[in-house]
Amino acid sequence: MIKYKIMKDFLNVLQKVELFKEIDAAELEAMLDCLGVEIKRVKKGRIILLQGDKSLHIGVVLAGQVHITREDYDGNRSLIEAVESSEIFAEALCCAGVSESSVTATTDAASTIMLMSFSRILRTCKNSCPFHTRLIGNMLSLLAKKNIVLQKRMEIICLKSVRARVIRYLEAFAPKRGQEFTIPLDREEMAGYLCVDRSALSHELRKMKLDGLIEYKKNKFLLK
Repeated sequence: MIKYKIMKDFLNVLQKVELFKEIDAAELEAMLDCLGVEIKRVKKGRIILLQGDKSLHIGVVLAGQVHITREDYDGNRSLIEAVESSEIFAEALCCAGVSESSVTATTDAASTIMLMSFSRILRTCKNSCPFHTRLIGNMLSLLAKKNIVLQKRMEIICLKSVRARVIRYLEAFAPKRGQEFTIPLDREEMAGYLCVDRSALSHELRKMKLDGLIEYKKNKFLLK
């Protein structure tokens, strides 16, 4: 019964999930059955996966947002990724088979999360469902793209100045110069992502605005 409600309420979202690329609605319905999905409606600030725990499920954000963070030995927390609706998380941890997660996944808003057993994705069932081959291919493609995203972030945080990091980050969201765009992070989250102090980030943004490089209001920006 649950799968039919998922299909009814979130079909448009599921069809945007890259993991399900080239899998039609009828196959999606069969797939939810085969993979034994679990749906969780979660309040803001709840932990889906705790750093140090073993990840056995891949998460799909059907609604809301999930933040992937890492905490160091001194208790400093860094934002690794903001996972939006139709995006997935914990896939790399599952594929690597690590015994302890290096990150924590926490809801940043009231969210609906779909959890899928990783072992069921990798192993074809007795019914030899045709979508399994596509799922595995899509998973490899996703992992490759996530690797590229992580490389780009490393390029950003290797830049010496706060201004250079800000510009490189904003350029990834700007459709083209002179057009307003929205970033998914608030100031504290943006500072964590760029590995800079929040006050230093706010100070640099004000200087960039005075220098005529950018315009902004909250998380809406314009690159001049």
